[in-house]
Order: sequence, then structure tokens, then C-alpha cells
Amino acid sequence: MANIISIENLSYTYPESESPAVDNVSLEINKGEWISIVGKNGSGKSTLTRLIDGLLEASSGTISVAGQKLTEESLWDIREKIGIVFQNPDHQFVGATVEDDVAFGLENQGIERDQMVREVDQALKLVDMQDFKNRDPQSLSGGQKQRVAIAGVLAVNPEIIILDESTSMLDPEGRETVLSLVKDLWQNKGMTIISITHDIQETALSQRVVIMKNGHLVEDLTPAQLFVMDDLKQYGLDKPFTTLLKEKLNFDPEYQDEEELISKLWKLN
Repeated sequence: MANIISIENLSYTYPESESPAVDNVSLEINKGEWISIVGKNGSGKSTLTRLIDGLLEASSGTISVAGQKLTEESLWDIREKIGIVFQNPDHQFVGATVEDDVAFGLENQGIERDQMVREVDQALKLVDMQDFKNRDPQSLSGGQKQRVAIAGVLAVNPEIIILDESTSMLDPEGRETVLSLVKDLWQNKGMTIISITHDIQETALSQRVVIMKNGHLVEDLTPAQLFVMDDLKQYGLDKPFTTLLKEKLNFDPEYQDEEELISKLWKLN
């Protein structure tokens, strides 16, 4: 499988800091892959994604996206390939209506109005928010706001979506709605998903999990391998619910997601 992002010996130090936030990180991300990046606050995970999108300029090292090296000259071409959904969708809203907000990225690209209307309508349908296009974004629920933020990203047709703690401010229902939407986009549109999260349960959706600590990439493993680790606390992570329940029931330690565990409990019953 071809790489879509290649990171080599990447480092970055914030101006006010003495130690690097990202320290000599190398990472390959495959096209169409869903990868989760986890770690404590200050581990460097969000800084890494901002470097990938060119929001920060690396102190050293290289980043290539879709075979194109990130430079000052290629910055805008690369940004067209990447869409970021941030933790707080209010920070992304710029339009007076949902429709205006989703159109913002297309306007920046100079897309003709007729095509823009079609692209906005299509993006809103993908996130099931077409009936809200004339609403003020600030009047929406948290989950609805994130769906609009995702629609704004989808409208410009990126190859890569970065979810930067995008569900951390949502209630369980809103979180489930957003994650289900992203899963459908990943499966049906073949997008590459990079998810920054504190919620270990969310990593079960991904194919790979990268753990960062003190600016270093310290683990690169599968969700199944992550869920049976004994020392998650050192990375600021809690054991997943399924693991805790199996320990209480003295089940075998092999990883199982919630559906598999429920099926096993039903069979025992």
C-alpha cells in the first residue's frame, strides 16, 4: 500500500520552550489508512498534526504528502489535500448560516457559484445536515456543529482528514454520531483518517495506534495490542471498559471489542 504521508526525523520546539514538543519523529502513513495518535497532554500529538498541515514550520526534518515535499512553495497545494476538524467547532465557523460556512473553503478556491452550490448541498447530504443549511451554526447542538465542520472539510474534497480531539466536547450520543459518520466516509470514500484522541475506546475504530510521549513516538501497534497493554497509565491512558470487565470476570486476556464481549456474555448466559 502506497504511503500518503512520510515524516522523517521531524522536530519542533515552541519559541517559549527549552525542550522540543516533537523530537526526531519518523512515521509513514498509508493511503486509506485510519491511524490514531494518543498520549498525555503535552506529548506532542497535536503539534505533530499541525506540522503535517503546515500550520507550524518544523525546526528540522521533512514531511511529504502524496509524494510532495512540504515547503513554503508547496504549502497551499498540500493544504488542499488535508482537512482538519478541531476540538471546538465554534472556532471553525465563519459564516452566518450553515450553508455559508460550508461554502467558505470553496470560495477561497475561487469555485464558480453554481458548482459551489452543488458541492455544498452534496457535503451537507453526506453528513445528514441538508435540512439545516439556513440555520445559524451557533444554534446547533454540539454533535450537529461537528457534522457541519466535517461538511466544510468534505466540500473541498480532501484526501486526508485529521480529527483533532473532535469528539472530546460531545455527549455520548453526539460522539457516536460523529464517529459513525467518519467511519462511513473512511469505508465508502477511501479517505485517510488521522485521529488525535484521549479516548482509548475510539482507537478501536482505527487500524494502527501511535503513542507519543515527551515529543517522541514510543509505540506503533494495533488496537488489539494496545488494549492488552499493562502500563497504559504511563501514557496517560485508561484501560478500556471491555478490558476492565474481562478482568472482573476472569475472562481470557485476548482483545475483544464491545460487540464480541457482549456475544460471549450471551453465550455464557
